[in-house]
Amino acid sequence: MVLQAVKKIGFSKKYLILYFQKKGMLKMIAIYARQSVDKKDSLSIETQINLCTNYINASPHSETIETYQDKGYSGKNIHRPDFTRMMADIESGKISKIVVYKLDRISRNLLDFMSMYKIFNEHKIEFCSVNDTFDTTTPMGRGMLKIAMVFAEMERESIQLRVKDNYYERIKDGRWAGGPAPYGFKNGRTKNNIPTLIRVNDEITAVKLAFNHYEDDFSMSLGKVARLLESKGYQSRKRKAFDNVTIGRILQNPVYAIADETLYKFFKTRKAKILNPIEEWDGTRSAVIVGKRVANNNTRKYTDLSEQTVYLTNFKGVIKSRQFVKVQERLAQNQQIKRANAPTRMKELAGLLKCAKCEYAIKIYNDPKLDCYNNRGLHSCDAQFKTVDFEELRKSIRIKVLDVIKHLAERVEESERGYKKIEEELNKLVEERDNLVSLSRGKTKLEKAFADTIERIQDQIEQKELQLSTYTPIRYEAFNFDIIEIELADVEKAKEIYRKLIKRVLLEENGDYTIEWKI
Repeated sequence: MVLQAVKKIGFSKKYLILYFQKKGMLKMIAIYARQSVDKKDSLSIETQINLCTNYINASPHSETIETYQDKGYSGKNIHRPDFTRMMADIESGKISKIVVYKLDRISRNLLDFMSMYKIFNEHKIEFCSVNDTFDTTTPMGRGMLKIAMVFAEMERESIQLRVKDNYYERIKDGRWAGGPAPYGFKNGRTKNNIPTLIRVNDEITAVKLAFNHYEDDFSMSLGKVARLLESKGYQSRKRKAFDNVTIGRILQNPVYAIADETLYKFFKTRKAKILNPIEEWDGTRSAVIVGKRVANNNTRKYTDLSEQTVYLTNFKGVIKSRQFVKVQERLAQNQQIKRANAPTRMKELAGLLKCAKCEYAIKIYNDPKLDCYNNRGLHSCDAQFKTVDFEELRKSIRIKVLDVIKHLAERVEESERGYKKIEEELNKLVEERDNLVSLSRGKTKLEKAFADTIERIQDQIEQKELQLSTYTPIRYEAFNFDIIEIELADVEKAKEIYRKLIKRVLLEENGDYTIEWKI
């Protein structure tokens, strides 16, 4: 009725809807849809929206319909972009009713739902679930809603428990828990059709060589082991050539070790949780580590397994336990030495500077000389950086970073000015139109006289509103532009800034470089 009455003045329906929504005089019906993952038996977001729309249109209504959808987000918490947008619109008074296909689409957590339902009540919002069919305007409906929410949370917890139980059931029986097979093995099944790992003979030979050489030769580094395997024709899976990371992972993995009493005691000293009793560690099987890995502390990775669980597999290891333990002790010792002597000379460029020829990392090996890791460690690249002055390179890159930041700042300011200008022009037009409408209200002759002018101004307003709605202001707030030069003088702050801006820096042998920006 309000729209029909005011439309006689000459305003378009689109404008009137926007205008009254802003004023809080006309509210929307919100449809919320969520789908965590695409499954054959799951209802798509599109289907959810269609069912909700049909439900709404089955009854007469004058409100517009706004859809909010979150694809790929779990219902166990409320950290979802369109859900957040919907709650903001609720707080702004734009929504009168929320419709979902099913209660668990909006939340699977009872506490979260009760918190948002309190907000619904505060803003006098009706909540409807198409599938659950309850009416929140009645005490019975509200009671049924709470009961349904309890069951939704119970279902979520039940699913989590089944997944967890299934996982631990597999590892309890010694089955391969799933995922890619480690180097030296492939996924397979026992005669009884139980998941297990099957040896890949050529790869297992490479594994044995790696353990033998690293144990016996104390001059043998992980990089030297990698080059040795490469020289004998062995290849890794992800890359053609082995590197020290791949070799390190192989040497740490107990899946290769024969699980006997010695290995059991080793894991005990490393504070790991062991699922199988000591009498089952009889040398007929191997072991697997599962659980949380210790991050950002390479020393503890070898010596502290308190966050991890060890279980016995249904297949036998290939490396003697004493050899495995000896290798772990050497890894721990070498890692501690490495960390104690770790150079920090790469400063803010650490991890970003790459060889343009092979794209491997560039490091400082003999201060201040640069070298490609693939050249020095793997001998698969012939790039030479002997003539490159690292400090001059740092200064040059820093200047370019400052130039980019300055350019960003200018773009942000220009963008904000552009948006503000359109906004100011819109406000002037709205004020002009409102003055004419106010002046002519109730005066037939003036209404007729101003009709064309008001219509023209209204067209201009709609054009400006369209400009604003399609305008994408540049907002780059990664750092404070005013103090950026000061921050770049601090290596740690510079690292943070560089990683926000730079993907990598490709260095040529002659010192030329290319920066691949993230922006």
